[in-house]
Amino acid sequence: MADKIIAVTGATGAQGGGVVNIMKKTPGWKVRAVTRNPSGDAAKKLSAEGIEVVAADFNDEASLIKAFEGVTAVFAVTNWWESLFTGKSQHESGAIEEAHGMNLALAASKTPTLQHYLWSTQPSSRTRFFASHGLETPHMDYKARVDARIKAELPALAAKTTYLYFGYYPQNIAYFPLLKPFAYPGTGQHIQILATDPKAKILLAGDMGVNPGVWTRQVLAAGEKAFGKYANVALERWSFEEMMAKWSEITGKKGAVVQVSEAEWTSFWGPAGTELAWQFKFGELCDPWEAGPDHISAEELGIDESEVVGFEGTITPLAKAGLFD
Repeated sequence: MADKIIAVTGATGAQGGGVVNIMKKTPGWKVRAVTRNPSGDAAKKLSAEGIEVVAADFNDEASLIKAFEGVTAVFAVTNWWESLFTGKSQHESGAIEEAHGMNLALAASKTPTLQHYLWSTQPSSRTRFFASHGLETPHMDYKARVDARIKAELPALAAKTTYLYFGYYPQNIAYFPLLKPFAYPGTGQHIQILATDPKAKILLAGDMGVNPGVWTRQVLAAGEKAFGKYANVALERWSFEEMMAKWSEITGKKGAVVQVSEAEWTSFWGPAGTELAWQFKFGELCDPWEAGPDHISAEELGIDESEVVGFEGTITPLAKAGLFD
């Protein structure tokens, strides 16, 4: 019997890359990496590993339909931040992301071989907390709009869709400028400045090179049991204070988290600062993220905790690689 094919969008990025890493080793499955730039270094690396790489553009539904030909499953993820960092506003970036998400969903709905659709999404800050707290978070809200539209406009696709909620990425402390600790001159101490309560606990997705693929594999194995369900890609629930303490233990560098206001963070980081401040506010208000009858737990999916890589396992190799020197 021929192997089943999973098309992975964002295959050269964080979430998609993690899916590729696990699914390429999963018996019975082949990976088709979907990227805008098949001639890029990251795509060439995938090709060198024997992974099929195909070109498609989220703005072009026809290219996505072609990329999904013959697949059994699709892992779909969009990138709100890319639009923001090219000068779009928070809501302009959201509108682009919604359009991309719907193009992916429409293409999947027109794929006759498709048996399972996995959509990387987020809970809606605006739906839950705008009326009570005036809170919205576009990079979450517009993904959730796609959820609602899949259910309303594409019921056949909704019937075989699983929605994945990704927690906070531990790698952010190494790679995302807003979240990196910096050495405070003359003190021998590192400071992480954040617009959130350092003691507020949030869900952590763990190592993005591993965990997205673990959840994807287990969702696919669950099949119908996971249809129409939401799954939190997270096993740990830590505060930034706890994360900094562990970072200090691993790196041997003394560190502290300093809280500033949303306005102060925005004045320094611009719209990206505003967006993250809103995301962290959502985390403070929503503890934990939604977990109701429409959710499927890690236990129900058969997630093996020994396979999942948490905060410490993520940060330790980054420290050994000198990323915090």
